[in-house]
Amino acid sequence: MAIPTKKEIMSFSPMNTGEKENLPNYKRNAFAEIKKAIQTNLITAVTGLRRVGKTTLIKQVLGRNAFYFSFDEKKYANTEALKQVIEVFLEEKEKPTIFLDEIFRVEDWAGVLKKYHDQKKVKFVVSGSSSLLIRKGVESLSGRLSTHYLPPLQFNEYLEMIGKKHETSNNIFKIKRYEEELNQFLKKGSFPEITKFNDKDAQEYIRSSTIEKIVFDDIPNTFKIEHPSKLYDLMKLCATNSSRLFTEVNLAEAVQLSRHAVSDYLLYLEKAYLTTTIYPQGSFQKALKKEKKILVKTASIYNALAENPNAGQAAETAVYDKLSLEKLAFYRDAQQREVDFIQNTTPIEVKYQSTITRVDANNLLYYLNKYKKTKGVIITKNLFDEKKINGKTIIYIPLDTFLLIKPQTLNLL
Repeated sequence: MAIPTKKEIMSFSPMNTGEKENLPNYKRNAFAEIKKAIQTNLITAVTGLRRVGKTTLIKQVLGRNAFYFSFDEKKYANTEALKQVIEVFLEEKEKPTIFLDEIFRVEDWAGVLKKYHDQKKVKFVVSGSSSLLIRKGVESLSGRLSTHYLPPLQFNEYLEMIGKKHETSNNIFKIKRYEEELNQFLKKGSFPEITKFNDKDAQEYIRSSTIEKIVFDDIPNTFKIEHPSKLYDLMKLCATNSSRLFTEVNLAEAVQLSRHAVSDYLLYLEKAYLTTTIYPQGSFQKALKKEKKILVKTASIYNALAENPNAGQAAETAVYDKLSLEKLAFYRDAQQREVDFIQNTTPIEVKYQSTITRVDANNLLYYLNKYKKTKGVIITKNLFDEKKINGKTIIYIPLDTFLLIKPQTLNLL
């Protein structure tokens, strides 16, 4: 356990001495939301996957009017170091705003912040990469904490970062196509720092700075992990099988772990924002007994880690990334008729291929008839159309266009 000196704390960031920090000009979509949250009296917490830009976004919002310290280094991730950091900043300014990065690594971080917050001494802004740890903080900071999730970089943000200005429209058929840019986005578009990297360097960055950092550092420092290498094997298996059906028994056999260990490891990966599990449509209790669908968080993670990645799985993973803030399920019956996503009440199929035929709509049409729905969506590679088939409306949308649809428009499809 180490405690930083005042000199180390004050020299940790230019922000601590009122100097301007060199930050990107581009601002994420969430900038206004985070700015509004920071203006409240609550402790503001921003969570999300590693390297998606949480620290940069918060620094952009705060400017020079705050102090900053990170607990990413294990040696300072202790309560005494946290108290020392806060006391040093209190000496510098009355009622300071203090940004504490990766604070969830500190044991009893919530208890320490609660004391200062209740005394109205400090405005705290915190960030971290584990939703499970912030949930623990919510319990002891009830009524004092405002939490915000920063997703990976979305396609519209990626286009703006690479200098491609695009117009939004409520009419999806008027949205400009970005096929070439889509191919790059699927490989490296989720992380702001690597938008201009070549493909090889981008994928190495994703593996080393995001996945390996989480699997071999973040998770073992938080939970009891007996086999970090097995956790990494499981993560690679999840990537290779992204968008496919799984059971914990099958995964356990593949990585040679117990079913119980695999269940725990999947939870840790999900709480670190690396993977997610989607359940079949129906009652939750029944869904628990059926095969589930595993997905990694982004197409770029899929492409960086999967064995022999293919465009179809990358596309389905990208569709999930777009829809991930919504309530999602999938449909599959005893005859193996499957619909990839059920978003609210809208069925969505992903057919990322050069040729689309009437047969490709069969499962969607079966679902629409079974549940008496009128409209479904097929995500394609190129086909852009709206067709009436047997009294049902099928909207064919190219993937690049679908990723640019505004949320309010998406809900109206």
